Amino acid sequence: MAKINLSHNLLGCRFDNWLRLKRTNPITNKTQQRFITVVTFVLGLPALLEWLIFYIPIHRTKVKEGPVYIVGYWRSGTTFLQNLLTRDPQFGWFDPVKTITFNNCILLKHMLASIQKRLLKNARPMDNMNYELDLPMEEVFAQATISTQAISHMLVFPDGGRGAKYIETAFIDEQDEKRQREWRKAYDYILKKVTWLDKGKPLLLKSPENTCRIGELKRCYPDAKFINIYRNPYKVIMSTINMFTKEMDLLCLNTPAPREVIEDISISLFERIYKKAFVELDRMSAEDRIDIKYEDFCKEPLTYVKNIYDQLGIGGFEEAKPYFEAYLESQKDYQKNVFSLDPVLRDKINSRLGFYFEQYGYEMITE
Repeated sequence: MAKINLSHNLLGCRFDNWLRLKRTNPITNKTQQRFITVVTFVLGLPALLEWLIFYIPIHRTKVKEGPVYIVGYWRSGTTFLQNLLTRDPQFGWFDPVKTITFNNCILLKHMLASIQKRLLKNARPMDNMNYELDLPMEEVFAQATISTQAISHMLVFPDGGRGAKYIETAFIDEQDEKRQREWRKAYDYILKKVTWLDKGKPLLLKSPENTCRIGELKRCYPDAKFINIYRNPYKVIMSTINMFTKEMDLLCLNTPAPREVIEDISISLFERIYKKAFVELDRMSAEDRIDIKYEDFCKEPLTYVKNIYDQLGIGGFEEAKPYFEAYLESQKDYQKNVFSLDPVLRDKINSRLGFYFEQYGYEMITE
């Protein structure tokens, strides 16, 4: 019998959304499928009750004073930056309970927090960081529990590479009007709910696919600010391939994509995202965006955090500084993954991402 993943990201899925996903995707891991079905069914009634009780106050909530978005491709340093900035108590954000169990995060909050505290330890396979209840997660995983339009579904239903169809859900402004409305409704709801839970605090958000919808997010939330963190593309691509491979192994419910397909998707998605992001970032006023080089940020994180606050007009840096310092002290022994650059992969990167090397001044390796 196949082993059940007790920390699968769809265990908190709304039951009707799980049924839609199950109906539209082939599934071979029947053991995990049955377990998700049972859990989502059991959680379905309290989720419906939570929605009925709190729909009106959540619906009336305004997403204001931001949000502040951290954008950048997977493995570009977005997690480290978000973890650090969310130590500032002025921000609201998606913690694991509000994310993975989004639909039950009010009525069952304490019970789910106790369960997740045990299950999420060592549940982050792509690096040496742990999920903690007091650290943020990507809001896309909350949206994935109520919508079929989430790129994270690609990892659950890769279907040998055909699951890359979920990539298109990230490029929402390229979809038809009906799908755009569905996406906006779901996304706005998750932001409103967390804003309400965090008593109106401005949100600090990070999901890498937001990098390809900067313009759409700015249209939806005109006061939004953007922190664009970038990193050496060789390291980003190698680490992303490792992440997609390991996450797919844990989450996949049908046929994992072959290594070569994962490589090609990682590079082509990187190219497509940044060709779009560069245009949309350039259209933005200076007070609404800032670019941060990951390699420099790691050397002087507090200096760059101060630059972020100054550039984007965010107050409260000095008050939050002790929290930043405490978090940085806790991470001083963190060890990054190390990868060897395969010549074939290097040539693929060079042939597709020259524009990125040129934009940010990274040196291209040719031999």
